[in-house]
Amino acid sequence: MVADQTGRGRAPAATRVRLRWLAIVVAVMAVLTAGWPLLNTAVANRQALASGAKVTIGSGHASSGTVTVGRGWYVQPEQSNPAVLYILRKSAVALYIRHVSLASRQPLLSMWTGMRQVLAVTFPGASLGAPLTIRTIHGLGAITGTVSDARLVGTATIIPGPSRKFAIAMVVLAPRHTRLALRSAARQVVLSLNFPKPSR
Repeated sequence: MVADQTGRGRAPAATRVRLRWLAIVVAVMAVLTAGWPLLNTAVANRQALASGAKVTIGSGHASSGTVTVGRGWYVQPEQSNPAVLYILRKSAVALYIRHVSLASRQPLLSMWTGMRQVLAVTFPGASLGAPLTIRTIHGLGAITGTVSDARLVGTATIIPGPSRKFAIAMVVLAPRHTRLALRSAARQVVLSLNFPKPSR
């Protein structure tokens, strides 16, 4: 009884509480330490783009194209090469922008065969629909068609450069349940493509 009145009887309980908190702190530190490299990698591969930002792909002024993005897009820098390929994402939507060299000034529709070959390599199992001729918001001639596989659906678009020595090929892919608004946002980026004016 005396021990209880002086508080000594409660010492083991207090010690257990302190040990429990110490164990929790150690566990949290372990999780943070182990998870930090993964978190750091994820953050490093997500470079946010400001609304209205322009993304230019190509090796020089005369062989490049520029798209304008809206809000919420980010680029994956580790998988991107400004001269050849950009991978942009917004939520579940992925936009692949590729600079393609053309062997000759081939007709617009004949470029669809090349797109089919590119898809066979980069997205095995994806099917490419028939091409449709369209105009971008800058009045550029382009061809576009549907892309789909078991899980994803989207579009492929080819816009040849002014010299017809290169083209910008863009593929949009998203899970089939993706909201229409997100698909529309990707389409706006695709149709925003423009080529720089010739240098004087």
